[in-house]
Amino acid sequence: MSFDEKKYLEDHKKTWKTFINLSIKGSIVITIVLILMAIFLTNS
Repeated sequence: MSFDEKKYLEDHKKTWKTFINLSIKGSIVITIVLILMAIFLTNS
């Protein structure tokens, strides 16, 4: 078995980009949900 450092690095970068994308999108969704909750659940 040989260790391919370039392939490992490419896979690692791809995984990192996916993680960052999901983190950003998740944060946006949570922010939108909190804003909607603030609008509709407050008694004015």
